[in-house]
Amino acid sequence: MFSAIYQGELRHRRFHPKAHAFSYDSTLFYLDLDELPHLFKGVKGWSLNGKARGQFCRSDYLGDPHTELKEAVRAEVVRQLGRCPQGAVRMLTNLRMWGFCFNPVTLYYLFEPNSEKPALILAQVNNTPWNERHSYVVPCDCNGKTRTEFPKQFHVSPFNPLDMHYHWVSTAPDEHLLVHMENHRDGICHMDATLTLERQAWSAEQLQRILWRQPWLTLKVPVMIYWQALKLFLKGVPFYPHRSLRDEEKHNPPLPAVAQRDD
Repeated sequence: MFSAIYQGELRHRRFHPKAHAFSYDSTLFYLDLDELPHLFKGVKGWSLNGKARGQFCRSDYLGDPHTELKEAVRAEVVRQLGRCPQGAVRMLTNLRMWGFCFNPVTLYYLFEPNSEKPALILAQVNNTPWNERHSYVVPCDCNGKTRTEFPKQFHVSPFNPLDMHYHWVSTAPDEHLLVHMENHRDGICHMDATLTLERQAWSAEQLQRILWRQPWLTLKVPVMIYWQALKLFLKGVPFYPHRSLRDEEKHNPPLPAVAQRDD
């Protein structure tokens, strides 16, 4: 089985114009979309697209909820890149628990046939509280690792302007997983976010343990975001009003969608 549960820590650090940092425990689900129909069978309290305390809900993710997610992911990559790997598609995400799901970022790892390392990542970013989505294609090297930079094209945090560049470093999903992202503007790193995770086996026991021992899991992230936003506001960090996707496209015509690898 390729599907797994990743647990570890998410750390945020702000360097400019005010220093600020926080971290919290993180649990994410790594789902092989070919295994998805069987992942919740016989697992008490969990369901695939059905009512349950824990569930995979298709409408929480990319594209038309009536389209299979794997095909929606591939279609988005083709739209941006003109081609797409034809092997496995696996996603790193939060699942819906106790009726609530919050996903700041969902990462879709796309593989070439018979390859053990991803060829690219489709990073689907959701903003809060506007519930808009935007996707970036991020290429991987032959080892499934990424070191790249690309322009920001989507308003996420009201404390970060749109005219920034992302610097991205990540490893292939294995026993350990790292995703590190920095926000740069005018040669200055304003903030970074680092996700460090360790792989746990996918099992009914682990799923039930998460559901009953961490019922606050899906609420924790948005609560933390708003709490830290209040702290930034009180520190006097500049506030940048939200613009809709239509306004952003009007003021900032789309740039090349594919991030360039820094070799």
